[in-house]
Amino acid sequence: MKKVFGFVGLFLLAACSTKTDQQVAPEPKPLARVEFPTYEKRVLSNGLTVYALEYHEQPVVAVRLMIAAGADRDPANLPGVAAFTADLLNKGTKTRTATQIAEAIDQVGGSVEASGDMESTVISASVLTDSVGLAFELMTDVLMNPAFAPPELARAQQQSLSNLTANMEDPDFIADAAFDRLVYGSHPYGHLTTGTLMSIPRIKREDLIQFHDKYYAPNISALAIVGDLSTSDSFKLAEQWFGSWTKKDVPRPENPEVPKIEGRRIVVIDKPDAVQTEIRVGHSTVPRKDPDYFNVLVASYILGGTGSGRLSQTLRVERGLTYGAYASIQPRKGAGSFYSTTDTRTEKTVEALNLVLAELQKLRDSEVPVPELQNAKSYLIGSFPLSIEVPNDLASRLTTVFLYDLGEDYLKTYRDKLADVSAGDVLRIAKDKISGDNAAIVLVGKADDFKEQLEGLGKVEVVPMKKVDLDSPNLTGGQ
Repeated sequence: MKKVFGFVGLFLLAACSTKTDQQVAPEPKPLARVEFPTYEKRVLSNGLTVYALEYHEQPVVAVRLMIAAGADRDPANLPGVAAFTADLLNKGTKTRTATQIAEAIDQVGGSVEASGDMESTVISASVLTDSVGLAFELMTDVLMNPAFAPPELARAQQQSLSNLTANMEDPDFIADAAFDRLVYGSHPYGHLTTGTLMSIPRIKREDLIQFHDKYYAPNISALAIVGDLSTSDSFKLAEQWFGSWTKKDVPRPENPEVPKIEGRRIVVIDKPDAVQTEIRVGHSTVPRKDPDYFNVLVASYILGGTGSGRLSQTLRVERGLTYGAYASIQPRKGAGSFYSTTDTRTEKTVEALNLVLAELQKLRDSEVPVPELQNAKSYLIGSFPLSIEVPNDLASRLTTVFLYDLGEDYLKTYRDKLADVSAGDVLRIAKDKISGDNAAIVLVGKADDFKEQLEGLGKVEVVPMKKVDLDSPNLTGGQ
């Protein structure tokens, strides 16, 4: 009996398997609609834009002040001033030492931070609702009364120099920095936000004071208050603590044109002890506010989305040349950058580079198949709710809208704009705005083992790793 039962069981199992194999996979359900929470906006008499968003899930409040001035406003030939100005804000004021600031916020389990990037400076705080008054007090103190104490500046400079000296031996860091220099040349977007080995020692306390006096102004700033507060209380706190901040006549930034790359400019940074090569390929692209940004975003994900893009499929899955290959956009108020990034074994450098170039061309040759397009859009649309889960994220989104002047309906229509991207849009933007033929290419590795194989791909320059000059638009000290 046991043998008969086993035979019948196997027969039934096989029959069920065959039937299952023939079934068509169910269509995926549409993503649930997730709206950005309702918020209110006011502009104070001094020009400060204030956003208030109630979020009562936890007794927490996030406060984020964004000043629309960053490394793009650094003095000529002195990169790093904006970053150091921001870094020293919470390192002491005219009334508190750095230790007193840290202890005051630590005692209530909160945080107060300040940082600068390419186009903005941010002061942020996160506290429990009952400590929100302290958060505003500390934020306005570090904003309006920074001491810029010489010992703190010296300490920050020494730490930055140590970090940068180590980074100058890191192929990944060098590849990114060199790529930005090649794409942007002498444009402010091309220099290191944190300063260079040459500029950091030359930054003086007076430089920080001048930057603070010139650019820290309410009329180019936005304050987002998100969390367990009523809208009316948020606006009252904004007026109470920031209403006395003095409006200024802020000079407009000088924005030279981003150089246009004609043909391929290939820079090989020679690191003789390298066992693999860092690869960057790309060029400038549309500003963040450009309507085509969403088309470029979808195109970049199709090409190099995390783990699922064409670059990863070709270089990693099919050829086994790398652990990862990606494509990304660096958004800017002006021209952003579109770039592909990967690394591979030294002997496979040119093979990997040619595959990247081939995938860029393929994106320009024909429309993306509908399933591939839908997968890319579904990921980008579906990840949006994950980026607005907590007060800090919501505050960041609101100040980003301000920085790039994206419009009041941007957050409400973000997912719709992604959903509207068609295969035709991707093909058009690829033909117009994406190219492997007119691109900057950076290879950081053992040049002797692959430079001869680059013949025919474009003009090749070889720069020894030890002689890379990130102060120079040409990486070599020349103009």
